[in-house]
Amino acid sequence: MHLNTPGARRLALATACAAAALLAVATPADAGAPTRVNAEYWGVSCVADLGEGQTLFLFGGGTTDGSDGGVGAFVEDAEGSQVAEGQATSFAFGSSFSTTIELGSKTFEVSAPATPGPSVTEQVNDRDGNSWTKGTTSHADVALTGATATYGGNPVQLTDTSCTGELNAFHVRTTNPAASIHASSDFASDICAVDGLADGQVRLSGALPDAFVEVVLDHGGEDVEKAQGDLRVTGGRGTLRTDLVDLFTGDVRTRATIGLALERSGKTVREVVSEDGSTQRQSVTPYRATIAVSTADGRHGTASCAAVAVTTQLRVQPTR
Repeated sequence: MHLNTPGARRLALATACAAAALLAVATPADAGAPTRVNAEYWGVSCVADLGEGQTLFLFGGGTTDGSDGGVGAFVEDAEGSQVAEGQATSFAFGSSFSTTIELGSKTFEVSAPATPGPSVTEQVNDRDGNSWTKGTTSHADVALTGATATYGGNPVQLTDTSCTGELNAFHVRTTNPAASIHASSDFASDICAVDGLADGQVRLSGALPDAFVEVVLDHGGEDVEKAQGDLRVTGGRGTLRTDLVDLFTGDVRTRATIGLALERSGKTVREVVSEDGSTQRQSVTPYRATIAVSTADGRHGTASCAAVAVTTQLRVQPTR
């Protein structure tokens, strides 16, 4: 269990909040009481050389109040094949970590003092549709030095880095609206040839008013040039100035200027679909995109591309 990156801790936070929210699924369609998570979790992992080409991998975690947790391990031989696995018959985490695991015909036991390092706290202000999660998370590495272990009654040599630990705490509050509302916007064009620019193609993507432009000049083999970047569409127009680089080496070959003119090419089509307590509203707007590409070394060309912007809103009523 390694939650020592912000992304991993956010994933763990989402999992914890989702589990708590399941308890309220069968409520009336009124806004529910906020879901609160106030818990601290520990995690431990170990890698130990057992001799004769065998390696033990241990992993475990749980709540620091002892209400939940578990420890497991497996053994691999020199070829990477698993030769034994098992779950702990006993474990403890506090001022020290210890566990006993039956692995086939042998027992692995390990014990080590647990010394937490400095704790780092982060603010949480996350939005999922119209639901908000706010509060704090904190993380601390835990040193498991001076560990002692045996396998089948024989001592196992461990270093101060053979086992690592961590503490992760969550103190957050998540709102539970009467209905869940999620909205998204997408914009994309065809892949179009750039007339006048040898071997040139262009594509647009993103979510208006922001567009991501990619221009590729594929001259064959490893002779490929590319320019890309974000531009803001204001009043139907936008301009990007960026480097034209060698796709394989990243070396800058010249500068490129990419101009975009965007016009609607048809009426917006709106559709509403309702089924099983959910309602989806979608708007589709067609566009004609004119993309002008010029380079500082004198090359230039223009592409005309079909594009479409799609806006979707999904409203889901909770089950009664």
